[in-house]
Amino acid sequence: MNILFNNPQLYVIEYPGLDALEILDKRNGRVGLLRGATADRMRGEFHHFLTHEHDQEEFEDFIDSYEGVLDQPVSRH
Repeated sequence: MNILFNNPQLYVIEYPGLDALEILDKRNGRVGLLRGATADRMRGEFHHFLTHEHDQEEFEDFIDSYEGVLDQPVSRH
């Protein structure tokens, strides 16, 4: 498990052995797991996004673009 990104709004974890990414949108308590080609695409888009400067609204728009895969509520055990 590798933590790729963590800030007050977003948490992105990579699971290299599973070729998967877990994305946690802290703003609304939703999480999603991406695997295979979808995870690869997100890695590329996320890397590109982070290497360029963006304002808060652009950052939130980027997170919102993955809303469709953030299909599970976060639960605590």
